[in-house]
Amino acid sequence: MPDHPVFARLYSLLAALGQQGRLAGWRAATLAEARGLLLVVGLGPGHDLARLPAAVSEVVAVEPDRSMHRAARRRVATATRPVHLVAAAGEHLPLPAKSVDAVLLAFVLCTVDEPETLLAEVDRVLRPDGTLHVLEHVRAPDGSRAARWQDLVAPLWHGCASGCHPNRRTRALLAAAGFDTSQLIDQPWPVVPIVSPYLRGVAKRKRDEALCGQPPRPLARPIC
Repeated sequence: MPDHPVFARLYSLLAALGQQGRLAGWRAATLAEARGLLLVVGLGPGHDLARLPAAVSEVVAVEPDRSMHRAARRRVATATRPVHLVAAAGEHLPLPAKSVDAVLLAFVLCTVDEPETLLAEVDRVLRPDGTLHVLEHVRAPDGSRAARWQDLVAPLWHGCASGCHPNRRTRALLAAAGFDTSQLIDQPWPVVPIVSPYLRGVAKRKRDEALCGQPPRPLARPIC
């Protein structure tokens, strides 16, 4: 289980500062349509647990970093819905196929080494009529000055920010994984230009529409 205590403290501080204003509203809006069993990939310090909509009945949260577990402990304990925190990476989700109703990816696709593998796992565990809720910072438009700066500082940023890629083409990755990205919007974030714009909204599969309405499969075993 990896452990990045310095980054966890810094990220927790930044996440706490982001609980006010525009970013807080984006977090709430991203989750507004979630329902049933929600999978949070990369829980971090757990601030999203305070914004669960009423239709979410239960949460499974995966987080591989030991220090992030410690940072999230209080929010997990005081959450208004049952939360099962699992020490696992998004590339290897310990869940059976078609077992969750919704998945939240918030500031996680930028850091993983194998985003294609993570998205394949999300596709595997999500029910055919499930929803993918996205709040990620992404590469600026090709040819823009911002994109050139992202490319320039990417190696340094990657090393200092626990593997974060500021220039990752996340919309293209989502589309290649079979998700409809037409409802996702690009939102500028002038506060930290190197991690702007944000991609946010809800994505659904582009296939398997005929399978919608299947009952959820139960979890193979309790997760704790």
